[in-house]
Amino acid sequence: MKIGKVLDILKDKGINLKPLFVTVDPARDTVGQLKNYSQDFHPTITYLTGTTEQIARASKAYRVYFSKANENADDDEDYLVDHSIVFYLLDPQGEFVDFFTQRMQVGDIVDKVVTAVKAHPPPPAAASSEALA
Repeated sequence: MKIGKVLDILKDKGINLKPLFVTVDPARDTVGQLKNYSQDFHPTITYLTGTTEQIARASKAYRVYFSKANENADDDEDYLVDHSIVFYLLDPQGEFVDFFTQRMQVGDIVDKVVTAVKAHPPPPAAASSEALA
């Protein structure tokens, strides 16, 4: 998978992102189902689900398109979900920085992330209580 290649190259460059996968089908994508699904993807990805309302709010906030398609009138579980496939890059404060579509090349994504990380460095680590004592 492309995102896995991107994450591996970035790690080799000393950049460790925290990738999140958010389902758009919470009715079928239970925590257990996402755990099974995760076996096919990069091990650093965290999988999230929520209520239908939470997913709708997140989808709207990030302008993610999704829709049930090919529904089977005889089986509520037999349907496809058409959706956009977009990777979003957020800064350490959770603010939007950039997005990447599935059509982009791995090298182009890596270059943009490297540039963005330089422009949005993580905040300095908080001083430990021992250092303050």
